[in-house]
Amino acid sequence: MKREAKKLRKIILILVVLFAVQNTAIGEDKNLNSILDQVQSTYERINDFHAKFTQEATIRSLNQVQRADGEVWLKKPGKMRWNYYRPNKEEIVSDGSKIWFYNQEEKQVVESSLIEVMDTPTTTTLLSGLGNIKEQFNARFSDSAFADQDGSYLVDLLPRDNSAEEEYNKVTIAVDRKSMLVNTIYLYDPFGNLTKVNLHDIKINKGVSDSLFNFKVPKGVELIKAPSVKQ
Repeated sequence: MKREAKKLRKIILILVVLFAVQNTAIGEDKNLNSILDQVQSTYERINDFHAKFTQEATIRSLNQVQRADGEVWLKKPGKMRWNYYRPNKEEIVSDGSKIWFYNQEEKQVVESSLIEVMDTPTTTTLLSGLGNIKEQFNARFSDSAFADQDGSYLVDLLPRDNSAEEEYNKVTIAVDRKSMLVNTIYLYDPFGNLTKVNLHDIKINKGVSDSLFNFKVPKGVELIKAPSVKQ
């Protein structure tokens, strides 16, 4: 479960950035304040979200880049589905209570409690509230540039508690100037590794069905129920 849990924590952080950036502490920068106010207004009107994504994970110690792509669906409150198409076909689905990891090649599904999979202070707190991140992060314009090559605003989210338990010490988001939607997320870890997630073909409020977040185990696939830590 360690590999799945690590992937889930990354996904939860992305989800939180998408839907909860409006609650971040922003200091005295009025321009940044204005931008995040617009982002807040945009995301407050979103009930469901669908996008295609590409993901690049740069592993510094191996001098290697791992690439993946797929689709993501999110729905308030707390529902999500991530379908990975390449390099391996995987599904990560949550109805807000349970979480399923489905690996098609291994013909195996692991079912867990969403909360119990999480084991870092930030992700656990965010899952319990899915929105109140102002106590975990401060925001500022990125050190690298005010905007990226596409003109999107670049904003750094910095965790206030740099605990050794946390897997990421900085998150940078790119906010589209026209739509005020987050289109790229950069996750930096303490070891110099970078995960970049780009979102495109974004569609909002199209009436995504709740049934999309209820996972049904395919025929011939083994279901493994992870034991509860409370047992």
